[in-house]
Amino acid sequence: MMAIPASFSPLQLHNRLNRLVEVGFRRVRRGGRDLVFLTAGSEAGGLVRKNFETFAGQIVREFRIDPVEADFIELRIEAGEPRWYRWHAQWVGSAPMECAAEAVEGESGRRYLTQALEASEEAA
Repeated sequence: MMAIPASFSPLQLHNRLNRLVEVGFRRVRRGGRDLVFLTAGSEAGGLVRKNFETFAGQIVREFRIDPVEADFIELRIEAGEPRWYRWHAQWVGSAPMECAAEAVEGESGRRYLTQALEASEEAA
């Protein structure tokens, strides 16, 4: 079992090879947008990175999320430290194309994401 942080709920998705895998998931509404947090935990390496297109499409369809109104954020645990990545995609309906992630480098951006995740825990 992967070490998914307690602030995430486990969610089973199919990877690009159509195998069931478990990722951490949290959906937060903030500023009129959905923040969709994903993590593979500390032991899963590039699980989200390798399967983002597949995962994002499933999440958009399952939770009826408008991808234009959503930001997909990945939390990676690298060398024991949290690292945030914001995913970008060109959407064709519920299918993401040309996906790429960029690291959230700014302290204010990291603080915003941490606070959004913590606030969602308090509301739950």
